[in-house]
Formats: sequence, structure tokens, C-alpha cells
Amino acid sequence: MKIRHIGKMTAVLGVSAVLLSGCGLFGPEKETIRIDAPPQSEVSVDLPNGTPTPDAAKEGAQPVVQETGERMVYLQDANGYIVPVSMTLPKSEGPAKQVLSYMVKGGPVESMLQGGFSAVLPKGTEVKGLVIKNGVATVDFSKDFKTYEEKDEKKIVDAVTRALTEFSNVKTVQIWVNGTPLTEMPAAKTPITLLDRNQGVNLELGDGAVPGDTSSITVYFQGQLDDTRTYYVPVTRLVPETADIAKATVEELIKGPKQGSQLFSSLLRTTRVLDVKQEKELVTVNLSSDILKYDDGKEASPEALQSLVLSLTETTGAKQVQLLVEGKPLASGEFTKPVSRPVQLNPIQL
Repeated sequence: MKIRHIGKMTAVLGVSAVLLSGCGLFGPEKETIRIDAPPQSEVSVDLPNGTPTPDAAKEGAQPVVQETGERMVYLQDANGYIVPVSMTLPKSEGPAKQVLSYMVKGGPVESMLQGGFSAVLPKGTEVKGLVIKNGVATVDFSKDFKTYEEKDEKKIVDAVTRALTEFSNVKTVQIWVNGTPLTEMPAAKTPITLLDRNQGVNLELGDGAVPGDTSSITVYFQGQLDDTRTYYVPVTRLVPETADIAKATVEELIKGPKQGSQLFSSLLRTTRVLDVKQEKELVTVNLSSDILKYDDGKEASPEALQSLVLSLTETTGAKQVQLLVEGKPLASGEFTKPVSRPVQLNPIQL
């Protein structure tokens, strides 16, 4: 597996689960609503020399082709953080169910893992049904879903919620087990009636923040895979309550990870935030020239810029980010103009 560069505290709503009669909510191995998935692509399957194809007797037979699609799964890294990973998976009629199956310990993802990454859902977990309706994804797991250690409970909830809300037609998530809706997780009793991305991921309390009087932001720091490769890790940080979420996001990204963390930020702590403005779907960030102290002061670190884009689009909901340095756009490169959030993040190449 190669993972390359590319780049609000738990919100629980009191919504009662409703049991459906008759044939039940879930159909056999199908989602009842079609999920908007990324465009499909095709890749050739390489066969060992001399291996006959299904049409081996026919000279000039077409190569074997398998349709695939890009999916975002959530795995655990070596430091225990939940991390989004883009994967190229075989085409499936139920892509959301497929994504969850690639997050199960002992499942099909195991042969693709390296660098300390691991699946997060309990071994043996199966997706018995999945329905997406009116923005709500209701997933029914097998009883194995309950067989985990208490310390992993929040990670499991976060991973399932984030993975399903990656699909454009999913806003909230409900979890069932063996046909029965759960209102809380079995170990640490985490409330899970209705889940959304506002609950955050890899949650932590920022400096000076007092629970109950905070604002939630998500920043993307980096983890080290090996000597040359890093990957992006979302961290939801509760900060003192503020009306300027965009500016707070940039400031926390510059502050970097908390002391003792295995993560790091590519933005120098000496970087000053001169201005941050959001107009509809565009955030414009004006930083001091310290952002250019990469490559002998000639340019900004690509990883630092990507972290800015990921963090601001995640927290503010903006579609694009424009970077200014001392009031001027960068002179060259991808970030001279407004930049959109990358489609792939921490991609695995098979």
C-alpha cells in the first residue's frame, strides 16, 4: 500500500428510531436508494505470462478489464488516529456497504495495509442492510459489531459516520444491530441516535477552551508514514467560542498539534494571519511571508497549502480557498488561483 501526498463536539439529536413492519426496513444485500458515487474508471488486470484468458483460443482477444471506482474509507493509523484513505475498489451496486466492508478487521482490506494502518470495525462484522432515505443512512450491522474494547468505541462511531457522510446524499447516520436500532453504544454508552459530521473526529480540547463554551473546528495535520511519505489526519479541536470560524481554523493550524502528539504541521509557527474572509463559497486567506520559507524562501510548502485547503473547506463548508501572501497571490504553481478540495486524500495504490 502506498499512501502519498495529495493533497462540533459530539452532536446528538433526540430523534426516536421507528421500527418498520412488514418486510422490514432492509432489503437483501441492497441499498434501496442509489448512491451518488464518484465517476467509474477502468483498469487492466495483468495476468501472468502464459495464463490463458477466457478467450485464449481467439487471437487478438481483448484484455480483461475490471470496472473500479474511487471510495473513501476510514482506517486507524499506527498512532490511533482515524484517517480518511482513498481506495480504488471493484465496482459495486452498493458502494456504501462496500466501503464499510473494507473497514472490518480481517476483511478484504487486510491484504492492502501497511505502515501501521489497520481496520477499525470489529472482526466478523457484516453489513446486513443499508438504506439511504431523505439524507439519512440507516445501517444494520451483525451482532459482531458489538465485540470491541471500550477504548475503541468513539473511533468506531467516528469512522462509520465519516465514511457514510462522504456520500453526497448522506447527512446523518443511524446504527442498527440485528434489526434493532441502537440509541447508545454497548461499551461506553456513547449516545448514537442520530450521527453527523458535526461530532468531529479525533476530538480534542484546545488551549483555553471550556467545555460548553466552545466552537468546533477541524484541522488537517500530518502523520509520517516513512522517510519520504506523509499523510493527512483530521483533528477536531474545540476552541474558545468564536464567530470567526475561518480565522480560528487557520490560527489553530499554525499552532500545530498538541504537545506530545505524533502529528505535525507544515506551517511555520511564525506565520501571521493578516486576514481571513469568507464570501459565499470562497475563503480568502492572507498570510505573512513566513509561509514562503520553504525551499529557501522561494515558495510555500505544498503540504502546508494542502492542509489549509482541507481544513478550511472542512470547517467552513466553502468550496474553494484563495491564498494571498502579504496581500498578493502566489506568482506560480497550482495555488495562484482559488483551489478546490482534492477529490482523493491519502490514496492507496494497489
